[in-house]
Amino acid sequence: MGVKSSAAVLLLAIGLASGLAACAPQVVQHGHNLDPVSLARITPGVTSREEVARLMGSPSALATFEDDRWYYVTQRRENRSFFQSNITEQEVVTISFDDRGIVRSVDQHGMDQAMAIQPEPEITRTLGNEMTVVEQLVGNIGRFGDPAATMPGQRP
Repeated sequence: MGVKSSAAVLLLAIGLASGLAACAPQVVQHGHNLDPVSLARITPGVTSREEVARLMGSPSALATFEDDRWYYVTQRRENRSFFQSNITEQEVVTISFDDRGIVRSVDQHGMDQAMAIQPEPEITRTLGNEMTVVEQLVGNIGRFGDPAATMPGQRP
């Protein structure tokens, strides 16, 4: 076997290894790294909100309308390509507090309880203003002037 054929075999092996490595999914972990030891130290009826913050850190999310529930979310996702991403593991820990700031309950939920939802644009309301065409036109009166009259950096 000559030098040229050895180099060709080496390049072919490198090319095959690179191609196989490109097929392997990229694993990405998001959210909290839930520590089972810290979680076990949270006792309903005993542990305070401040102790939970010290043990677990700040939550991933709070309840929408009140702050009596904290959510700690961790998610493992595998990306195979730019548009192909799958959630392979997910865990949500919900900690509820009473009026005194003491833990009422600690609940854990995994992927088996996760549901994919699709918002319905005709039914699901969003927070914000829905303005009519007339309101948009009237709202813009006076907002636009003669651009030659006042250019940025020039005095009128």
